[in-house]
Amino acid sequence: MRTRAALFAAAVVVATLVSLRPAAADDAATINACLKTEHDAARSGRDCVGRISDPCLQLSGHESTTSMVDCVDTETSVWDGLLNADYQRLLGALGDKAAESVRQAERAWIAARDADCKVPYDIYEGGTMARLDAANCVLDHTAERVLQLRIWHEMAHPE
Repeated sequence: MRTRAALFAAAVVVATLVSLRPAAADDAATINACLKTEHDAARSGRDCVGRISDPCLQLSGHESTTSMVDCVDTETSVWDGLLNADYQRLLGALGDKAAESVRQAERAWIAARDADCKVPYDIYEGGTMARLDAANCVLDHTAERVLQLRIWHEMAHPE
């Protein structure tokens, strides 16, 4: 039974990542503007997480788990796009040894993210709250990874 629940939880995390809808251009602009402001003020950028999902969650009619997960997934797709672009930009800025270290770290990060974001399914035994908690987990991990990749890029090429 536990093995089946674990497999289900892992499948849902993967499905969440695969099913992310492309973000609206204005959503990406909102996150990018926030990140620029944070960077210019020498702040971490963590305050940018939730810029899309938090207002969406406050909208009337977004009380269902599905609507809430959709709000979070919409923002996650923005961060996922940033992650992919920043990852490629970082790899292009590094020598072979450092680039291989980043590739290894990225593989380890993906495994850790997937393991972390599976935990709500195990705690709630697949209940509806697990979907929302797991979606927030993926959002938080993805945004944090973008911030880390940007730190590494600045280390490699200080402005």
